[in-house]
Amino acid sequence: MHRGNFPDAPLLMINAVTIGMDVFLLVTALVWLYRKQSTENRVLFVAGVTIKIVAGIAVGCVYFLYYNGAGDTITYWLDGKVIASKIISDPVGALAFYWDNIPSPHSSGLINDMPRSFFFSKISGLLALLTGGNYWMMATLLSIVSFVSAWYLFLKTSDRFPEARFAAATAFLFFPSAVFWSSGLIKEALGLASLFFLAGIFLSFSQYRKIRLWEWIMALVSLWIGWSLKYYWIGIFLPVVLSTTAAAFLKKIIPSTKAFEVPLAASIFVLMLFLATNIHPNFYPSRFLDVIWESNREFMNLTSPVNAIEYHDLQPAWISLLVNAPPALLAGWFRPFLWEAHDLLSFLAGVENLVLLIMFLVSLPAVTRVFHSKERLLVLSTLIYCSLLAIFLSLSTPNLGTLSRYKIGFTPFLVFMLLASGPIVPWLVKRKK
Repeated sequence: MHRGNFPDAPLLMINAVTIGMDVFLLVTALVWLYRKQSTENRVLFVAGVTIKIVAGIAVGCVYFLYYNGAGDTITYWLDGKVIASKIISDPVGALAFYWDNIPSPHSSGLINDMPRSFFFSKISGLLALLTGGNYWMMATLLSIVSFVSAWYLFLKTSDRFPEARFAAATAFLFFPSAVFWSSGLIKEALGLASLFFLAGIFLSFSQYRKIRLWEWIMALVSLWIGWSLKYYWIGIFLPVVLSTTAAAFLKKIIPSTKAFEVPLAASIFVLMLFLATNIHPNFYPSRFLDVIWESNREFMNLTSPVNAIEYHDLQPAWISLLVNAPPALLAGWFRPFLWEAHDLLSFLAGVENLVLLIMFLVSLPAVTRVFHSKERLLVLSTLIYCSLLAIFLSLSTPNLGTLSRYKIGFTPFLVFMLLASGPIVPWLVKRKK
């Protein structure tokens, strides 16, 4: 097990006390949240938070044991201990360190120096300070934060679509890959939490519900953290959400726009995408295709052929992107296939993708009903988000193992859409009765 050679002696002195206090505070907070839930939701709450904590521990076990103590969760832990020690020994210097957006002399001794990883290492430092540098407590804290966001979205979705409560629970609380790869001490835990909070607030907003002050604060925090960790998730999510919201409000103000709300939303979406190309260097039109192509080449050079997604002469050109978009979408949604499995993790991913493919096939007859549904804007916007993110992630990340982790940015929404629009949920409800 890789232990690292970092100055964590100050943490050892406070380790036992902080862990005991952490456990007490976490249990107290969870009991308080549990008591606020309705009777029918309490079993789901207990099951969801338990699975999430176990998943966070399992992620650590995979990296410590299966990957022999190597991987980003380990480096975040080691960086967190370094930063926590700096905070204890030099509080003034620590303030300067947290003010820096890029590595500086204050960040000497850290492993992660890329902007997004550097940002997460800062968060890891605060977690290490709160937990005495104990990896498992740090992982548990992030797992609980991730669960709270999933629970928030589950409640909002169940309120908006009471008949799809089972679909919401499956998609946001229990779908295996989404639960696993958004737990523990990894960027995706906070990245998906940010996305879930934003999606829940959007659902309230689209229902013209009052947004409470703490929700506005969480929206701002989620935007900041989500953009800092997973800007490409947020960069597609925001244009979809804002265009859908704008079209819905126009329909309310000018009822005559209802007849062409879909093309109206599409037009606004294109405008939003155009604006989005100016908010991050990797989104600049002159840079966007090169970023995808360069990332693809880097991954292909490091990926074994059995774990790689091959594309037809991918080049930094729009025609090449369009030609390769269909196989990229297929890979993003359904690969690795079961027969592509070569170890336990890829086998489990293959089983899950097979289930997802079956859900997709049985939901196909519902496609014709979408355009006649009163929720067609929401369904189409979800489909666009899941499709665009799948294509761009698959093209830029042609490693099936890494893609299985990154794709959780859209998988829960895809699962909910397929379950809610298909015949599976009505069939289960009918059998239950």
